[in-house]
Amino acid sequence: LPIPYGTMTRGSLIGDVGMLLDRPRAATIVTESPVVTVFRLDRKSFQHFLFYNNNNNNNNTKSSTTKQQLQQQIQDIDAVIDQISGVKTKYHGNIIQPFQPCRKWLWSRWRGTILQHAWIAAVGNMVLSTLFIVGMRNFVRADWAVGMIPDTKNPVVARLLGLSKVWHYLMNLTTFILTFFLSQAYGLWRDLYSAGRKIQGRMNDIGMLLATTAERDPKTHEYTPRALRLLEDVATYTRLYHALSWANIAKKFAILLTPRGLSRMLSRGVMTRKQFDVLVSIRPNLCGPHYACLMWILARALQGMKEGILPNDHAIKHTVIDKLLTLRGVQAGMGDSLDGRIPLAYAHFVQLLVDSFLLLAPFALYAELGVWSVPAVGLLTLFYSGLLDLSKILLDPLDNDAEFYNDSSVNMDIGVLIRESNSGSNRWKIGLETLPF
Repeated sequence: LPIPYGTMTRGSLIGDVGMLLDRPRAATIVTESPVVTVFRLDRKSFQHFLFYNNNNNNNNTKSSTTKQQLQQQIQDIDAVIDQISGVKTKYHGNIIQPFQPCRKWLWSRWRGTILQHAWIAAVGNMVLSTLFIVGMRNFVRADWAVGMIPDTKNPVVARLLGLSKVWHYLMNLTTFILTFFLSQAYGLWRDLYSAGRKIQGRMNDIGMLLATTAERDPKTHEYTPRALRLLEDVATYTRLYHALSWANIAKKFAILLTPRGLSRMLSRGVMTRKQFDVLVSIRPNLCGPHYACLMWILARALQGMKEGILPNDHAIKHTVIDKLLTLRGVQAGMGDSLDGRIPLAYAHFVQLLVDSFLLLAPFALYAELGVWSVPAVGLLTLFYSGLLDLSKILLDPLDNDAEFYNDSSVNMDIGVLIRESNSGSNRWKIGLETLPF
């Protein structure tokens, strides 16, 4: 696993998942130093502290519900950490599902496409159309063949022609409104994607700036020990900030902000004991953990300038502050965009418009197409309902409404953004450790 995932530090807990979930260990620990002090806790004592309570009485009673809830919570936390560490990926390491321009390849796709979601509505409307046709033929005692266009001289069919004209007017309005709604939804999706990349860029700017200006030994031209510590501290704070900032706006990652989530990040080597103690001591309603990590970056950089590890001049100080303030603004803006993504009245109106248009289609098309209205209704429902579903998915770039459509290949894998930033947090330090001059 890439650093810091899988790297244990002082105060880390190892082997807990095996005892918690009653399964064999899944990892091997290798020490880097010759002497390591390890404290052993047996299974019985471990489970005693986790699952026993005496809130209302003096007897220790084991709660199976609590144990199951805790096991599920740990599994959910590990699933998130696995996603941001690269153990599990959504699109095989790509931020979004890649496509090939080949027509044959595109036609062969099914899983994760809009067709997979919209076919149910299409089939339902085709069944309604079929039942209406059967009923109509029996009611009017149709004398035309099944595949023929209905006789417009029939009084009932003639009356349906009026409905057909109204339906065509509604079709024009629906097409315009729905395509405009889709363009706005894609605009939100694109803005959020660009903001995510902009956050990456600003963090890389900070890492590059500090790495190029950090103190070096005048003889070896290598970083001094205290410069390495500063760069590593900033890299750690950057990784924490990025993961926790996404957890602040993505429901799937929100569990990382809980005390147990932070504790699991500690045991997985994502943060140190001291960092964990500080974060859990902060009341989330007063200051989010991601904002604390962001301020750590600035405070550590300013401390480095004061101690002479970084140049203490106005230009660098101003640039670092500007990058961090931009970072804060972009991240906060993402949450604001999601909070106001679309007014309820707008989405409600579009839903009613599309549903009304599709519901009338089986009745309005019969007078013009007869039995051929069945496939026509299916295609119209597939594409119009599919466009509306696509718009809704684009309005949820982070899969926060997973209960609506949890198999979408449209939205981004934010684990990729976090993993790329984790790699970038050490990129500049590693690239500048040795100079060619």
